[in-house]
Amino acid sequence: MGPTRSVRLARALDKWFTERLERQPERSASELLVTLVHGGLRLREGYMAIHRRVLEGHLVSGETGLYATYVECLTDTFGIEYVAHLELWIASEREARSAAPSRTGAG
Repeated sequence: MGPTRSVRLARALDKWFTERLERQPERSASELLVTLVHGGLRLREGYMAIHRRVLEGHLVSGETGLYATYVECLTDTFGIEYVAHLELWIASEREARSAAPSRTGAG
């Protein structure tokens, strides 16, 4: 068995799941969980931007251990392509910022 990670979801997702169980008793809990995992994790508006900001924050602060742990959890949840997209997004924004002319230059 591999390392164990927390599988606790945000309270909003707990509420979503509980409500579905009560409203749709004919559906199995596992069917609802699949729906939750594939759709429910995207309930929060701007979730991808939130993940990007957290990753970038860890990079800027030099917290490589936290960055690696966060990447591992995102990969487990969303897949390697999702993480690759976030990392490309971060890299392109950093590149754009470094290429932008300085506003503190001569004037």
